[in-house]
Amino acid sequence: MIALLVDILAAWLVARYAPPGWKQMLAALVGGWAAAFADAAVMAYAFGWPPIEVLSRLTAGLLVHPLIVGGFAWLITKFLGRRKRSTGAP
Repeated sequence: MIALLVDILAAWLVARYAPPGWKQMLAALVGGWAAAFADAAVMAYAFGWPPIEVLSRLTAGLLVHPLIVGGFAWLITKFLGRRKRSTGAP
């Protein structure tokens, strides 16, 4: 559950601050990796897991979390819309 909350927070930040296109995809990748590290660290601390179990969870997390963050960022961008920024041009 904590991992899902971190994924949603990372996706919201990506959708809010990253411009659309390849920069948003790169931000989702980095945000997913950060979420994977946060998830592994929180679970290791909460359950007192040995390092090999933490590495196992981190390995799977590094593959899965970027996909989840990217999907949530896409949903947030699509359904909530992106606010238009004024460029000063008429």
